[in-house]
Formats: sequence, C-alpha cells, structure tokens
Amino acid sequence: MPLAFTPITRYKLRKLVKYGLVTTAVAWVLTLFSGEPFGAKLGAWALLGLWTGVLEEFLFRRRFRALAIPLQFLGKALLVNLLTVALIGLAYITGQEHFRLLVAEEPYRVRDILGMTLFYQLAVRVSVVSTVALLVVQLEELMGRRQFMGFLLGRYESPKAEERIVLTMDLVGSTALAERMGDLRYYRFLNQVYSLMTDALLRNEAEIHKYVGDEVIFTWPMRVGVRYENCLDLYFDIMERIQQHAEELKGDFGVVPQYRAAVHGGRVISAQIGHIKRAIDLSGDVMNSVSRMLGLAKEMKTDLLVSAELLERIPKAHERFTIGPQHTLPVKGRRREVRVHTVQRHAKAVS
Repeated sequence: MPLAFTPITRYKLRKLVKYGLVTTAVAWVLTLFSGEPFGAKLGAWALLGLWTGVLEEFLFRRRFRALAIPLQFLGKALLVNLLTVALIGLAYITGQEHFRLLVAEEPYRVRDILGMTLFYQLAVRVSVVSTVALLVVQLEELMGRRQFMGFLLGRYESPKAEERIVLTMDLVGSTALAERMGDLRYYRFLNQVYSLMTDALLRNEAEIHKYVGDEVIFTWPMRVGVRYENCLDLYFDIMERIQQHAEELKGDFGVVPQYRAAVHGGRVISAQIGHIKRAIDLSGDVMNSVSRMLGLAKEMKTDLLVSAELLERIPKAHERFTIGPQHTLPVKGRRREVRVHTVQRHAKAVS
C-alpha cells in the first residue's frame, strides 16, 4: 500500500529535493569551469543539498523571522556553512584514519587535512555552493513557485488560459482597525495574521496570488482546488488557526481578526505584466465575479460565499459542509448572473 503523505509533508519533501537539485546544478557548473570530472562526486553534492535543506527547513527556518529579509538570508547562510564545514572537519575529531576529499583523487590522513590548502579550497567551494542554493530557494519562496518558474521558463510571456479557482479574503472592519492601531502597528498585525495562515495554506495546497492591503487572494489549479475540498477548507482552517492564537493576538493587538471570503472557479487568463516591475496577473470573468461576490458577502454579513458553478465541480461538498440557499448576483459586464451559496463547515477537515 503506497504511503500517503500530508500536503505539509509533501511540501517539506519537495523543498529538500529542490535543495538537492539546485546544489547539484551549481556544483556541476563550478566543476565544469574547473575542468575536473564530476560524475563520481554527484551523490556527495546531492547529499550536501539535502543537508542544507534540513538545516534551513527544520533548524533555522523560524529563528530569523524577526529580521529583514537580507539579514535572514545572511544569518542562515553563515550558520549553514559553519555547520557544514564543521561536519567535514568532524572526521579529524572522530579519529578516522583516512578521509577522501570531494576534490581529491587520493585519500589523506585526517590529521594532515587541516594543514592542507586543499581542505580550505573544499570549504570555500562548499560554502559557495550552499550559499547559492540557499539564495535560489529563498528567492523562489519569496516570489512564489508559480511566479518564479513562470519567469524562469518564460511560461507567461504570452497570455495563457487556465482553469483555476480563486479565493479572496477580506478583513472585517479594516479601516477602523487601522485608525485605532496606527499604520506601523496595523501592518505588524497584518504580518502576524498572514504568518498564522501558513500552515492552513500548505495543508490545502494553495498558492498566494497577491496581498492587496488587508485582502489576500489565493489560487489553485482547478484539479488541486477541488481535491479533498481544499478550496472550501482553506477559509475555515485559517479561521480555526486564528482562533487557536486568539489570546496571543488579543494581548498583542487588542483584537482577534475576522475575515469574510468568496470563492469561484473557471477560466482565467494568466499573463506577465509590466516591464520595470514584472508580475504574473490573473484576469477574466472569474476575477470580476469573485470580487463582486466578496462585496455581497460583506452586505450579507456572511463568512463565505461560493459560486454554484464551482460547487457543481465538488460533488462531495455536502458531506462536510452545510450549503445555504442560492442567491443570484448580477455582475457588471456579464450577460448572466452568478449563482452563489453560503457555506459552513460542520465537520473538522481530516489532515
């Protein structure tokens, strides 16, 4: 029977694989320019990448969050390289008789290695490869996988039609909260709330399309969003996560945030926009409709509105969700109305 990994586990495994692949690719480029044979060292560089990924993801990931992004990267790179070089030198401490350097053809006595130029050449090479791998993976996380790969492969140079689901969430009473907290404290508040959303985001395999002030727009490829009702669970998982940290938020900011949301799916146009500042944007009828649906959710003071079109693609939704009565919503620019339903979850999602 095949192993069933949770989305969070799959995310972590994919990240370790990314480190392994990027590290191997960078090492291959350096070796190519040096003229040395590479094949025999392939596994060693891949292991270095996995080691770098384990350190970054499981040891250092949350320890630098309070710092600016450049300082986060520098701190992680410094500690990863120090531990990696220390691991290489561990052979001396363990008293092994021989230790084969990655860049050497012949084994050397461990006690002689620390006095050799070759050891320090290896340490520099390992540090360069690990640092570049960290930079690439951190940049991919900062931009988002879809946008990073889109730019890298030129996928969105021309507009592309896709079947996607879009969920937009808006903070209730944001204007009053901003006035009460002041600009700086309000954005610290938003940042902490967005950070709390991370686990729910990974669990439901969503991508963040963009932040628009106090509004967050999530998206999925259609097949991923309807799988396990991910597009419906995300909102409720986020609100559950916020409630778990309610005391902390109330103590720090005096408020527990509430969100209203709308979710719709169908054909969207994805394209790269801009020249000096580039981004991948979504446009089309789905984006217009979901924006209008969010406005209706505010008017109705309901938590979540879902289009009837999307619910038709989620046949098992009624098993874990209470589907409310249908409402019709005129959308500017459309020849027909959008049918929407309120949705409440009546059973906790199974991770």
